[in-house]
This record gives sequence, structure tokens and C-alpha cells, in this order.
Amino acid sequence: MRRHRPGASRVVLSLAAATFFGASPVLGQEAAAGRQGPIWTLEGLQVGQCVRFLMEPGAAAKELRPGSRLLRADQDQTLHPTLRSVIGEQPEFASWAPASLCLYYSDAIRLGARRLGSKDPRRRQMLGVWSVGATEQGGSRRDFVLELFGASGELAHSAEQAKVKLREARSSRSKPAQRENDLYDVRVGKTRLIWNGRATGDSTRVTSPVRELWLTRGASGIMWRVQTTLQPTWMRPLAGVLTVEGKDDLAKALKASPTRFVGPLYFGGTAELRFSR
Repeated sequence: MRRHRPGASRVVLSLAAATFFGASPVLGQEAAAGRQGPIWTLEGLQVGQCVRFLMEPGAAAKELRPGSRLLRADQDQTLHPTLRSVIGEQPEFASWAPASLCLYYSDAIRLGARRLGSKDPRRRQMLGVWSVGATEQGGSRRDFVLELFGASGELAHSAEQAKVKLREARSSRSKPAQRENDLYDVRVGKTRLIWNGRATGDSTRVTSPVRELWLTRGASGIMWRVQTTLQPTWMRPLAGVLTVEGKDDLAKALKASPTRFVGPLYFGGTAELRFSR
């Protein structure tokens, strides 16, 4: 991994260690309490990958709701080794918050009884989430979702009907001429993300799910508690270049981070989001 100065818009990504999945956060399961909401299922996971970065605490804290508290990077036991090495070498970033931007592409997304999909295998459903590490009162981990988005007007409409805030984004995938890389071009608001990279090394079978607990905004002042379970079949390291363009909050947060790391690639299997309040 080559670290870059804050403000730089490109960074070269190195290989993700094959042991990374085992170090991923398993944050427990949601207690069966409160009012149950929608259940979203990603069927036939084709691509799942996350950008791991650090977020300036002042900018992150403005987005939290009362009762949530930012998690410092040096207090995050699940912090990716690449980020941990940064705060070890540059302690001024120890108080920054761990953040992630994850993109999941699947054959279909099932929202309750409704299934969104296409017979064209090139048209995958995309769901994305930008979140920051946080804790609730009492100190239990529950990351705060700053943006939930999807590359489908149908998905945005279905989310609105379920009183879940989801922004419509745009996403395209292509193959550069005479290259093995995949080129992803994602636009979320005024942020543009261009990932030019490929999977490398051998595939490793994933034997345990990754569970995370989130808090995300809904319509009419609703705050949804989300239990997310990712159950991919395989994972592989990634190598490539991530370019960030734009001047809105997401672009600024990514550019300000002292480093950004993409990987690993998850594929096969399913993912599930259970909402409650």
C-alpha cells in the first residue's frame, strides 16, 4: 500500500492479505426487540468490495444522531492492518474515525415479496453503503450509516415505500482494451469513484459470515436499526487504482484520509439486511 497525503485523489492499492476475512468485524446479532421492519436480501452476490479509510472526526461527528459516539481508530479492535499501520506511524490520525464505503453487486435484490433483477447477466443490482464507526450509549458497537444508495430507480422507490432513505446512484462496469482489469465508474451525488483493478492470487473459501450492526436514517424521523449478514462463498485479494473526483461530503472525506485501502473481493453467496426500530 502506498500512502498518500490528504487531498490526493488517487492511490495505488496493494494485495489484501488472504487472512483479512478472518479479521473482519463480527459484531454480534441484533436482539429480538423493537418493531420489525423490512428484510432485504442480495441474491447471487457477484462482487462485494469495500474502501477502508479514516474520517476526520469533526466532519463525521456532525452526521451522528444524539446518543451515538464516534469510535476512534486506535480503539477499533477490528481496524484493518493497513489503517493500523498508518496510525502507528502517524499518531495524529489515531483520533480519526474508521469508515468504509462498500459496494455490493448481485443478480437480484429481494425486498420482502418484491424481487428486483434482470434476465441480462450484465445488468447487476447494486447496493452501496457509506458508514462510520460508532458506539451507542453503553458502549456497544453500532456503525452509523451516512449514505445508503443503489443504482436503480426501482430500488430507490421501493426503499421510499418502506420508509428507508436511499439515494439513487449510477454505476457502470467495463473492460479496458487489452487489460485484465475491471473498470467500475460509480457516481453518488457529486462524487465520482473510478476503480480500475482486478482480483489476484488464489480464491479462499469463506467459512464464517460477517455480521455488522448499523443505524441508518429513515423517513419521518425514523431511525432504523439494521442487522447485516454477509455470507459470501469465496474471497480474493484485489490490486488496482481508485480515483476519487468531486467536492461533496463523500469525496472530501475520501480525499482527506491519509490512506485508502480496497479489498478483498467477495463473491458467491448472499447478504441480508434486517431492519427494525
